[in-house]
Formats: sequence, C-alpha cells, structure tokens
Amino acid sequence: MNFTNSIKLSLAAALLSLGACTGDFYEKNTNPDEATDEMLGWDNLRTGSAFTQLAQNVIPTFQIVGDDEYGSASFQVIQDLAGNIFAGYTGATKASFRANNLYDILAAEWHNAMHDDAFQRAMGPWAQLDALREESPEAVALADVLKVAVMHRVTDTYGPIAYLSIGNSGIQQEYDAQQVVYNRFFEELDAAIGVLTDFYQKNPSATLLANYDPIYAGNLQAWIKFANTLRLRLAMRVSYADEALCRAQAEAALANPVGLMTDASDIAKFAKPASATQWEYPLYMIQYSFNGGDSRIGATIESYMNGYEDPRRAAYFTANSRGEYRGVRNGINITADYVLSDLLSSVKCTNNDAIVWMKPAEAWFLRAEYELRFGSKSTAGEYYRKGVECSFATEGVGSADLYLADATKVPADYNDMVVSSNSAKALGKITVAWDDAAGFETMLERIITQKYLAIFPDGQEAWSEFRRTGYPKVFPNVVNNQSGLISTSKQIRRLNFPSTEYATNPDAVRNAVVTLNGESTNPTGDNGGTTLWWDKK
Repeated sequence: MNFTNSIKLSLAAALLSLGACTGDFYEKNTNPDEATDEMLGWDNLRTGSAFTQLAQNVIPTFQIVGDDEYGSASFQVIQDLAGNIFAGYTGATKASFRANNLYDILAAEWHNAMHDDAFQRAMGPWAQLDALREESPEAVALADVLKVAVMHRVTDTYGPIAYLSIGNSGIQQEYDAQQVVYNRFFEELDAAIGVLTDFYQKNPSATLLANYDPIYAGNLQAWIKFANTLRLRLAMRVSYADEALCRAQAEAALANPVGLMTDASDIAKFAKPASATQWEYPLYMIQYSFNGGDSRIGATIESYMNGYEDPRRAAYFTANSRGEYRGVRNGINITADYVLSDLLSSVKCTNNDAIVWMKPAEAWFLRAEYELRFGSKSTAGEYYRKGVECSFATEGVGSADLYLADATKVPADYNDMVVSSNSAKALGKITVAWDDAAGFETMLERIITQKYLAIFPDGQEAWSEFRRTGYPKVFPNVVNNQSGLISTSKQIRRLNFPSTEYATNPDAVRNAVVTLNGESTNPTGDNGGTTLWWDKK
C-alpha cells in the first residue's frame, strides 16, 4: 500500500470515528417488522460519513483529502486512459501517452490505479460500515451494493482479485478466482436487495441516509432499482462463461417487485454537492484543461454516430470549426498537431457536471439481451426500442421514431483530420432498425451497439461489453507495442496486475497469475492479452 495513501486513510478513519454515535439504533423491545419514527428519521454521522466517502470512490470523484485534491487525475488514469480509449469513446492527444495508448502497459504506473484506489479509498469506508451490520442493517445493505459497484470494475479490469478477504487485517491477502468473485457478488447483491426491498415494502415513505446520499438522497426505491439493474448487468456479463448462472441471476433481478431502472429520472449520478465550494468534472478537466486537452472524442464512436446521423451527437460532443463531429483514433503516434487542431471535437460538458454511474437505458438493453437469449425475440426488439427511446429522453434530443425506423444508414468511414494515413474504413455494418427475421448475432450486435451509444461516457462498461460480445466493432490500434502479447485484432483484454502488489504482496500475486491462466481461454500470463474468466465468446 502506498505510504501517503495509508496516512490519508488513517486520517479519514480517525475523522469519521470522531462523529460516532454511542446510542443503540434498535431498542430490544422494537417490533422488527416495523420502523419507529426514530428509525425513519435517523441519520448517524458515523454511518453517513462513511457512506459518503464510499460513494465518492465508486468512480473517482472530486474531493479534498487533507490539503490535497483528489479526483480528475485519478479518473484520467482509471477511466479515460483505460476503458474510455479501449472502447473508442475518447482518443488520447498527448504525445507522451504511450503506455495504454500504444499498449506499452508497463511504461507508466497507470495500470496500478484502478486496483489501488478501489482498495485504499473505497474498501476502507465499506469496512467501517460492515462493522455496523447489526446496528444498521439497511445502511450496510446499501454499502454492500456500492461495494459490488466498485469491485466489479476492478475484477473486470484485472481478473482475479483479493475479494473474499476484504475487511481482514493485513495487506498480504490471497487472490480469488474471478468466478469465485462473481459468485460472491451475486450472494451479496441477493442479500442486500432482500434487506432493502423488505424495509421499503414495510416503510414505503422512508428514506435512508438522505443527508449523506449524493446519488438518490435516500430514495430507497431508486436504490433498489439500481441494485437490480447492477445485478442484471453482472448476470449478462457471465453469459458465455456460465449460462445457467446468467439466467438464474437475471431472473432474480427481473423478479424483484421494485423493478429495474426504466426512465430518465432513475439515472445514477454523483452530482456536485449543493454546499460544495470546489468541484471538478474529470472529463472537462481532461478535455479542456490538462495540457490544452489530453483527449478528444474517439474515432469509433464518431464512426457509428456520424454514420447514423445520430441526434445525440449534439448532446455528447462539440462541433469542430466546420460544424462536424470528428474524433481521434487510438494507438497512433501522436503529434502536437492533434491537440492544436480545431478540426477535432471534445466531449460536451461543463466543469459542474455530474459523474454518471449508470444510465437507465442500459436496463432496457440488458432486458433485450435476456429476451434474445432466453425469451422472445419480438420482446427483445420491443425492449431494444425502449432502450433507444429512453436514451433519447435522457439526453433531451426529441423523438427516436425516425432513428429507429432507419434500415439503411451504417457506420461511417473514419477520416483522420490531422494525419490522413490514420484513417480507416468503417468496421461496423449494422443498421439501426430492428428486424425480427435477423439471426441471433445480428440482433445481439444491434443491442450492444445501441447500448454502447446510450451509456456514453462510461468507457469501462463499454470496454467490458466489447470484450464479452465483440460489439461494437472498435478500430484497432495503429501501433501496438505489445504485439507479441496483445493481438492487434482482438485488442486488449485486461490490465497487468499492479506493480504495487508485486512489491508488497508478491507470493499472492504470483499465485494469482496461475489462477488467471487457469480461468483463461488464452493463458499467456500477466499481460494484456490473457482473457478473463467471463471472456469466453
């Protein structure tokens, strides 16, 4: 563990403990099936502060820790220089970004960040909440949902992680196989959703930790919808590795009486706190502030959205000096001309924007894939259309009717606006309009392609879905500095285990490589070409 971060965590824990409340939450004569007025209005500083700290670190969010700012720089290496570029959502424009951009993974310490920040910043406050499980079970159930929301991103980046031992003392913990980790995710979500659903049904007007909840302000119905949708996301993730598990977990998510996210109001996002005097939206800082702009929009998402003449372009991107939407391909030799060019588009955002965790359209596309695999193809088409409509409503771009009816437009060729030799013919050929007579793969490609467009800018999730399904068709790197390990055509499948783990937990991480190889269909060791357990297509 990084020494500086250890000190920060210790200070944070000490500050939280100063606000601890010594009174019992439950009286021994309380009816366990009813919430008292005290319970419904309860806000405990210790629990609430830890919950806020955990929520701040699901995806790196701007925060002040001691005298230091945290957020945008960590978001950059965790999200923008990993999932975002690997999925083609953004393209790097800083010449020195050769590590992930050119698959020269060990050229920088970026591959450490997802792992180290999750364990150091998020799991500390979760452990504090876990200790209060008997005292405040509903609050801890919420924390368990966030724990899975954090850590599925970590295992989806590396593969095996030390998950079952979280909360135990010591930093030298054994890694668990990804299959084991996913099984524990489902157990934790099942238990947490059960606790929250039971409490909500008995107390439908109750809120929980409202003063400390930056996502839903204590709205339990919204949290249960999020948790169900997260469960369905992870269920579909294992579709090629364990179909029976996929179906069982999907059915459990769909059967919950509270339901899934359905419309724009269900969006999960960490907004700038009303009382905040300082705030940064990481993508704004990356695209507009850092070095004049460290990235622009990506070539792959440009190809799809320009080809479809997608109305969401104006909501997602800035137009260039010609009124066009143009991006940058990854894996290119970057020159200063890219950051200086007025012919490239940026992500359209302000520095006050919220960090989106999950958009509600994703739930419709997950349901569409579930129906495609296990139910009715016509129902899959219905949910596919609802997903597009939900996305249009969320982005405020009007009716999706004409867009959904288009059976001719296909992704556009990519023309590099700075170095023409980096241009490429479109890889995708899929149209928008649903066709009940199409084959399974065509239907799946439509669903995943539109999900890709709807969940922007969550590149981590888009990269995971690309690895799982092969869709959408992402432009490969022009330059691949690990061509012997990472296939240019199959593209990067994971990040290397952190160098910090090799330094502080060497035996466990070496065992983890053996576990990784044992779960992989391409067992080549600790490198970006080795596939994860669920990456079985």
